[in-house]
Amino acid sequence: MAVAVIALLALAVAGRGMSDIPLESHEIYVAQTAENMLESGDWLVPRLNGEYRLTKPPLSYWLVAGAATLAGQDHVGAGIARAPSVFAVIGVALLALWIGTRLFDPRIGLLAGLLCVASLAAFKYGHNARPDMLYAFWTTAVLAAWVGTRQAGAALQARWAWALWLLVGLATLTKGPQAPLILLLGLGLHAVLSGERAVDLWRRLRPVRGLLIVLALVVPWYLLLRQAIGGQTLGDSQLSGALLTIDPLRLFTPFYLLRAPMLWLPWALLLPAAALIAWRDRRGAAGLLAFTIVFAMLAFALGPQYREIYMLPWLAPAMLLLAAAITRVAWARVCVGLVIAVVGVALVWLVYEAGLSALLVAAAGLLLVGGAGWALRRRRTPAAAALVAGAFAVGLFQGGAMPTLWSSARYDELIFVKVLSRHVEPEMPIVVWDIDAAHYSYYLDRPVKGAEALDAVCDWISRQNAAVLLIYPRERRRELAGWLAFEPLLADNNSEFSATRLPPGTACRAPQNAGA
Repeated sequence: MAVAVIALLALAVAGRGMSDIPLESHEIYVAQTAENMLESGDWLVPRLNGEYRLTKPPLSYWLVAGAATLAGQDHVGAGIARAPSVFAVIGVALLALWIGTRLFDPRIGLLAGLLCVASLAAFKYGHNARPDMLYAFWTTAVLAAWVGTRQAGAALQARWAWALWLLVGLATLTKGPQAPLILLLGLGLHAVLSGERAVDLWRRLRPVRGLLIVLALVVPWYLLLRQAIGGQTLGDSQLSGALLTIDPLRLFTPFYLLRAPMLWLPWALLLPAAALIAWRDRRGAAGLLAFTIVFAMLAFALGPQYREIYMLPWLAPAMLLLAAAITRVAWARVCVGLVIAVVGVALVWLVYEAGLSALLVAAAGLLLVGGAGWALRRRRTPAAAALVAGAFAVGLFQGGAMPTLWSSARYDELIFVKVLSRHVEPEMPIVVWDIDAAHYSYYLDRPVKGAEALDAVCDWISRQNAAVLLIYPRERRRELAGWLAFEPLLADNNSEFSATRLPPGTACRAPQNAGA
């Protein structure tokens, strides 16, 4: 029953609106790369808009392309592109249920699964085609395998270890080895500090054979890719670690300490209680979870890029720790009371924003909030937390159908492209200036040249033998007029984007202040 409830809630939270919300740029990178694989039949070399896409390993592209194949579609729409992320949310929540049951008890496991589902992270990144939620699933599964190696008998311990390294390999094929290795380093360091002998840890994890499993999964694709595109091209790409630099001076940068809890909302209100139980149980399960979370924050702080999404693989550990705090810290009921108040206000805002269409859903959510308040007054804190988690999940379900919760730029650009498509001639060359070309290549279904500098745009236009479509930011029209004589193609367009059709032989003129 618990598995079914968590899975259905996760599907409701992450699946509502998955086909209707317009894709943002990073999602289009995944969708179009997968679509290019289907069109070309080349599943080895990722390509985007006619160029190599060498920023991420291929597993997420393969899964999206495979989903499109199973659905019998040549075009990768938003729903298909996001399907792996939706199922990954379900997987993360169910793994939290399993891990919590093993590390603590079934009640904490159930509560942790509900908290994972009813979190901002599940809603925000479950609706996103980027590979990060899938990456979080593999990394959470690595944690589950770690728990399995600790609790299994000698006969099964080896199998858990092989599963662990298999999962590390799948994570590496999704986004790289960083998250699972940081997780394992944190787990291993805590185990040694808690009294486990390093030699016993080594025997339990079998890292030498495990490394061979990872290499067997990852290296063949890498070598074949190198052969296909050349060692120089691959060596200069992000796939070869071009962005992997470490600066010890950034160790205590507070970015992740401040931003990671945003992924855990509304449950971040329970962090004081979580800190207390982690301290009390610093050698036990709660201390293990807290240590790995803080260790990951410090490890990522050393890197060159700061992204909240890097902490997404620690969603389940965080929710497990918070669920343990709810159950085992008496005054955590105060924090749960704050969560109930916040969720109640959010549901009221939902009705205000969405109107009568959200009334039924909001009423169900408010009924659960009322039940949570009743349980809290009777000092049934875990039950109160479970009920308010259900209420927040119901609210997130409605949120998936509300455009106001997503960037308006997504909708504006999609509307603009649809109107513009009526004016695009077959085989017409298209160039975009100072705008991401991915949207136009994806929605117009053709290669689109992207350029940030106007002189590069002019150089490209001068080499075309046909009429050219130029797309540019409307606010920079005056600057463009200093280089080109043109008329806007959509004169009545109210979008932040604009376009013009340039006849063959169009030449730019150097602006008077070009040398200034």
